[in-house]
Amino acid sequence: MHEEIQDFVDALESYIKMALRESLEPAEYTHEALEIVDARNHLFRSAGEHPTDEEANIYALRDLLHVDVDTLETQVNRARLRAVARNYFNE
Repeated sequence: MHEEIQDFVDALESYIKMALRESLEPAEYTHEALEIVDARNHLFRSAGEHPTDEEANIYALRDLLHVDVDTLETQVNRARLRAVARNYFNE
């Protein structure tokens, strides 16, 4: 099960990075969100401009990011992604 969670986190991180590259806004200002369509098969899609709604499986991209204290760069928050994964996978 741990490997399944790690695979999900890796896939979600990859999707977020791709979405941020395609966004016209800096990462810390984006209002875009993603929807987790099928966690087990790593299917995600854009949810447009939307706040986080965990009940609907929608997560605002900026809620999945954090600022690295050493570099001051906005990065994907893997700890938050693992927390999201716990909604879909039992450890």
